[in-house]
Amino acid sequence: MTRLLSSHTLSDLRPDVKTFQYDLGKLTSGIVHIGIGAFHRAHQAVFTDDLLALDPRWKITAVSLRSPDIRNKLQPQDYLYSVLERSSHEDRVRVVGAIDRVIVAPECPQDVIEALASPNTKVVTITITEKGYCRDSSGEHLDINNAAIQHDLAHPQKPQTFAGFIVEACRKRKQSGEKLTIISCDNLPSNGRIMRNIVQEYAQLVDSGLGRWIETNVNFCNSMVDRIVPASTQLDIDESVNALGLEDSCIVITEPFRQWVIEDNFAAEKPAWNKVGALFTADVEPFENMKLRLLNGAHSALAYVGFLMGYDYIHQAVGDDDCLKLIKLLHQDLLITLDNVPDIDLSRYSKIIIQRFSNNKVPYKTTQVASDGSQKLPQRLIKPLSIILSRQNRVSHPIAFVIASWCRYLKAVKESGEAYAVVDPMAQQLVARASHKFDNYPEHVADILTFSGICNSELLADQAFVNTVARYLEMIEKRGIKAELASFGSG
Repeated sequence: MTRLLSSHTLSDLRPDVKTFQYDLGKLTSGIVHIGIGAFHRAHQAVFTDDLLALDPRWKITAVSLRSPDIRNKLQPQDYLYSVLERSSHEDRVRVVGAIDRVIVAPECPQDVIEALASPNTKVVTITITEKGYCRDSSGEHLDINNAAIQHDLAHPQKPQTFAGFIVEACRKRKQSGEKLTIISCDNLPSNGRIMRNIVQEYAQLVDSGLGRWIETNVNFCNSMVDRIVPASTQLDIDESVNALGLEDSCIVITEPFRQWVIEDNFAAEKPAWNKVGALFTADVEPFENMKLRLLNGAHSALAYVGFLMGYDYIHQAVGDDDCLKLIKLLHQDLLITLDNVPDIDLSRYSKIIIQRFSNNKVPYKTTQVASDGSQKLPQRLIKPLSIILSRQNRVSHPIAFVIASWCRYLKAVKESGEAYAVVDPMAQQLVARASHKFDNYPEHVADILTFSGICNSELLADQAFVNTVARYLEMIEKRGIKAELASFGSG
C-alpha cells in the first residue's frame, strides 16, 4: 500500500521532487489566509513557501469559512501538499510546507478570531471569490440585507463572513494596539478598496468607535493575482503517486506561470514576497485591468462560447479556429481600453495568454470558468464595453457576442436538449428568466441584463447595445452557436 505524504515520509519522495529549504520545526506563523482553496495553495502559499527559506516568521494559518474537507485531507499529511506544474514539454513537482494548520470556521469561530487577533499575525490574505464579499448591487458596498451579514450582526461572536471575523478580531487588536494589513487576492478591480468599504461599513453597524480604530490602524492592499489552477480530480490524486512516490490527497495541478502584484500599503511589518518573485507597487490598477480584461475576459468568453459549442475544456475551445478568431478580435477591442502597464508589452501579453489557454496539460473545465457569471462579467467585459462605447461611440461586437452567449447559456439546456446546471448566486432566477417564453428579443435581453445587475442604467438605456446583444442571441438560437460563430467578424 502506498504511503501518504507527510513530514515522516519525506525521505520516500522521488529524487526529482523539489522540497522546501527550511526546518519545519523552526517556523512561526505570521499570516492568516481566509479561503483555503486550490488557487491559494498554488499561488500565495507557493510564494510564501519560497519566502520561508529566507525568513521563517511567515508560516500560514489557513481558514476555511465553510467546509472541513481541506482540513480533513491536509491534517493527516501534517499540512504538507504538492504542486505539480505542467507545461507542454515538462512536469515539475514540489512539496509545500507553508501551511501551519487549517481552522474550520463553523466548527471553531473563536479560534479564527483568536488567530486573526494574535500579535504574531501581521498580514491577512483573502481568496473568497467575488460572491464572498457580500456586496450590494453597486458592487462597491456592503449588502446589509445579505443573510450571512444579518446573521453576523445578530451573532457577532459567531460570525460567518470574512467581514464579521475581521471586525471581531479588530475588537481584540484595538485593546493591544496591533496594526494589521489585509490583502485581497480575488479577481475584483480595486479589490482592497472594496474590501475596506465592506469591513468599515460593517464595523460602523457594529461599533462606530471600533470602525474609527479600523480606519486608522488597518490597511487594505489591492493586489493582482494570476495563475491558472483547475480543480483537481480524483485521477490527479490517483496519479500523484507517479509524480511523488507517495500519495497526496491535496495535490494541486497548475501551469508554470505565476504573477502577484501587491499595493505597497502595509500597516506595519511585511513579508518580503518581492524577494521571491512578487512585485510591490504604488498602483496595482493598470496590472489588474490588464489581467481582468485580457485574461479573465477571454477566459469567460471561451467558457460560455466553448461550452455551448460542446467543448468540455478551455484548451479545446481555444484550439477551435472560430473560437480563436473571436478571442483575437476580443483582445483587439480590450486593448483599446487599457492604459500602459509598467514593463509589460500588452500585445505580447495577449499572445502569451492564448498560449497559456492552449496548455492541454492543465485542463480547465469550461463549466468551472463559467460559474458565477453575474459576479464576474461586470468587471471582465461590461466595464471595457462601456469604455469603448464612451470613447469610440460604438458597441464592441466581440463583447456583445459573449454576453449573448451568456444569455443563451443561462437557459441551462444544450442545443441537443440535454439539461445542465448553471452555477451562480442568482442561478434559479436567471435560468427562469432566460427560459421564459417571449416575443421580442431586445425586451428579453433587457430583462435578463436588468435582473442580473451586470449593467448599469446608462448601458441598459443604450438601445444599440441591447439590440446588438439581442441580434446575436436570436441568431445563436435560430442558426446554432457554431454557424453563428463561424460567420462572426466576416462581415
